[in-house]
Amino acid sequence: MRRRGEAGETLAEILVSTTLMGIIAIGIIGSIATVLISTDIDRKVSQAETVLRSYVAAIQDTTYVDCGGTSAYSSVTVPNMPLRFTATVQQVQYWKGNGPTVVPASNQAVSFDGACSLDQGLQSIDLRVESADKRAIETVTIYKRRTT
Repeated sequence: MRRRGEAGETLAEILVSTTLMGIIAIGIIGSIATVLISTDIDRKVSQAETVLRSYVAAIQDTTYVDCGGTSAYSSVTVPNMPLRFTATVQQVQYWKGNGPTVVPASNQAVSFDGACSLDQGLQSIDLRVESADKRAIETVTIYKRRTT
């Protein structure tokens, strides 16, 4: 309680205003941190998509390997691969010979199998690119045909 002629704020007013400023500052700092994290994730996802496109092109440019498993295509390198990214062949499956002889439409049933007894000339290859911190993971399945 103030007496006549006294100027200034009371201790309670200072504590309330300091608490409010602290709460506001925490909110602002939290928002900035969230923006920085989401920007980092967006940048890494964009890089991963670019690396994945380059990896797909590199796999498509390599020679078709009959009954070639993941090791047959794992030696393919991505040009200008950013640091802290890895590109891997997750799985190679082989067409069983049923269905169309071209890359199938999405509504056609085609069977692929991981065991290669006879390579019919069409492979389903699962590719994956990920950042070291796992914030960006991109996968794609491509179909590779024997061209002879």
